[in-house]
Amino acid sequence: MKYRSRLHLVAPLWRVIPILFIITAIVFSGCTALKEAQQRREERIFEERNTSTLMLKRTNAKIEIGEDALSGESDHYTLKFAEDLHGHPNFDEFAERKEFIDTALRYMESLYEAMHKLFGFHPEHQIHVTVHDAYRGNRLVAFTSTQYSRGMQNGRYVKLIDGIQMDFPMQMYEQHGVRVHELTHAFTNIYYIPVWFSEGIAVLIQSEYAKGGLHKKFDSLKADVRIDLNGVNELENWVGHTESSPLTQWRYRYAYTLVAELWERYGNDFYIKVFELMEADGLHQQLEFLMPTSVLVYYFSKAADEDLVPFFRKLHFNVRHLTKEDILKQIEQLNNRPRR
Repeated sequence: MKYRSRLHLVAPLWRVIPILFIITAIVFSGCTALKEAQQRREERIFEERNTSTLMLKRTNAKIEIGEDALSGESDHYTLKFAEDLHGHPNFDEFAERKEFIDTALRYMESLYEAMHKLFGFHPEHQIHVTVHDAYRGNRLVAFTSTQYSRGMQNGRYVKLIDGIQMDFPMQMYEQHGVRVHELTHAFTNIYYIPVWFSEGIAVLIQSEYAKGGLHKKFDSLKADVRIDLNGVNELENWVGHTESSPLTQWRYRYAYTLVAELWERYGNDFYIKVFELMEADGLHQQLEFLMPTSVLVYYFSKAADEDLVPFFRKLHFNVRHLTKEDILKQIEQLNNRPRR
C-alpha cells in the first residue's frame, strides 16, 4: 500500500512532523490489522478440526453412490473399492459398502474445504480415490500420483494435468493423518514441486494441522544435515516413494524441519504466497521435469521479501540466484531443443 504526501519542500518542520507521524501510524495500523486478520483466520481453521479425530464441518456436497455401492462420486472426488475388497467380510453387504462410501466422501469433501482454506487454492480436476485391501502388495504405504500430458500451447511447451489418483490400503485410509498427507500431495503436486518440498509440506500439514505426524523435527538444520559425495544436501537426491534407503526416514524428518522453519520465520501464510506467485507466473507448466530447487527458492525469496539463497547454501543446497528472465531463458532453450 502506497501513501503519497504533497508536502512543500520549504514547509516548516513543525508542520511536516505531525503529518509524517499520522502517515506512519496509518501504515502501522494497517499492517497490524492485516496481521490480526490473518491470525484470526488461522485460528478459525484450526478450531474447525478436532485434533484426535479430525472431525470437520459437515459438507453440503452432493453425494451419488453407484447401484452396486462399489463406487461413488461427489463434487471433488470419485471413490471406488479395488477388486481385492470385493467380497471382503467387512464390505460384502450392500448396506456396509453404501455407508462407507457415503461417510468417506463426506469426510473427504469436508477435508477438501479445510485444505482449500489452508492453501488458498485447489486442484481443478476431480481427485480419484481407490481403497484397497493391499496396494501393490503393501498395506502400509499410500500413494498419490498426478497424471499429465505434454504438448504445445500457443507455440510453447506445456504440461497439462490429466488427473489425480490416490490409492489407499484400507489400513492406511483409516488413519486421518495419512489422508491429510496424501491430500496435501494432491493439492501441491499440480505445481510440479521438488520431491523434498512436496514431502516436507505434506508432513508439516499432517503434523501441525492433523496432529497425525510420524516424523519428529530435528533440533538443528545445520547440525543434522547430511551431504553426498559432491557436498550437496541429500534432500536434493530424493526421488520419492520409489526410493528405499537408510536415508529415507532422515529425509522425511529433515524436509519437515526445513519447511517448518520457513513457516515459523515468515508466517502461516508464507506458502499461500509461494503458490500464489507460482500460479500467477504459470512457469511450472513450461518446465520439462520437476521444478529445480533454485526456481523454488526464487519463489521463496519473493514471498519472504528476502534473499534466501544464502540460507539454502549454508545448508549445502546446490542453488543459485535466478531472475524471472533467467528462468524464461532456460524455458526458451528447452522449447527450442529438438524433440523426438
